[in-house]
Amino acid sequence: MTNNHVRRLSGILLAAAIFSVHPCAIFSQEVENRSPSTLRSKVDSLSAPDQAEKHTTLTEDAVFATLPDAPTPQNQALDQAQDPPAPAPAASETHLNRYPVFSPGLTRAPLSIQDKFQIYTHKAYGPPAIILPAFGAGFGMLNPPSKYPKEWKDGAGAFGRNYGYRLADHTSRLTGQFLTGALLHEDPRYLRSTNSNPFFRTVHALAFTVFDKTDSGRTIFAASNFASAAAGGFVGMGILPDGYNDVTHAEQHIASEFLQIGIGNVLTEFEPQWGPWAKKLRIPKILPGWWVPEHRP
Repeated sequence: MTNNHVRRLSGILLAAAIFSVHPCAIFSQEVENRSPSTLRSKVDSLSAPDQAEKHTTLTEDAVFATLPDAPTPQNQALDQAQDPPAPAPAASETHLNRYPVFSPGLTRAPLSIQDKFQIYTHKAYGPPAIILPAFGAGFGMLNPPSKYPKEWKDGAGAFGRNYGYRLADHTSRLTGQFLTGALLHEDPRYLRSTNSNPFFRTVHALAFTVFDKTDSGRTIFAASNFASAAAGGFVGMGILPDGYNDVTHAEQHIASEFLQIGIGNVLTEFEPQWGPWAKKLRIPKILPGWWVPEHRP
């Protein structure tokens, strides 16, 4: 074999060796590029939507699992029958006329016309309205006017006449006050002063005989008090004996009636102070239950 043949054969073997080595290098590089970490990241990237969808599904399933089942109409009616709604609290009852000769205290609750009529009927036709005029007639007969006729000063007939006048005076005053107050929407209750000074509280009480409150809380001229005093003053003109049934005596009675309203307001104003003393004397216990009926506020 000549040298040329040897060289050709060597070149062919070298080329074959290079060719055989190159695919291995390429394959090793490809395998290197496809290392486990790289393959894991690519697999994760490819499966991420599926995992996210699966996680969302699991989360929704967990949420729905915690929600209660919607009740059927039959079950809902059964539950309502087992657990009835709590009843509304009943309105509390208070003594509006604890001392019936005075005006009841003013609260935040406004009065309806039925409430006003209930106060009026108790004060005008209740037990105090029947019993108290009898005491007034008796005291009047102990010291009658000097010129009163005999039939008005002595005997059962005189007591009946005096009692009838006192009863008519009391009823006419309260009726005039109620009708005027209902027409003008005046509140028949008394509003106590917020001042702690006794002098200013007394002034407030006396001023409340001239000005009072409406149903809406406004301060207005107390026309009902003047109507009450006028009704009580003029009713005597048709009942009292001659010489005491004129306009002059009627005006005097009007002034006296108006003064009684002012005194009643002063006593109502200071009732928190003298009321406990009345309790200590057991005055409320002496009065029977029907003397002071309960009214809704």
